Amino acid sequence: MKIRDLDLGEMPLLLAPMEDVTDPSFRYVCKRFGADMMYTEFVSADGLIRDAGKSLAKLRIVDSERPIGIQIYGNEIEPMV
Repeated sequence: MKIRDLDLGEMPLLLAPMEDVTDPSFRYVCKRFGADMMYTEFVSADGLIRDAGKSLAKLRIVDSERPIGIQIYGNEIEPMV
């Protein structure tokens, strides 16, 4: 499986994004037990624009978690861009 230039192998183990579950501690355990790629919890695009602490905290990522995907959500196009 390839995502652009990232090759995750033939049958990668991906951790799905789950709100209030895929926090840094959970991601650490999953990576330790073999997850090839993980995702953050859903992050509000509006929250990022407003520098909301809760949204920014979801983006705290350490190098050992990489590769990692960040899923943002919103109901307006401009904040998503």
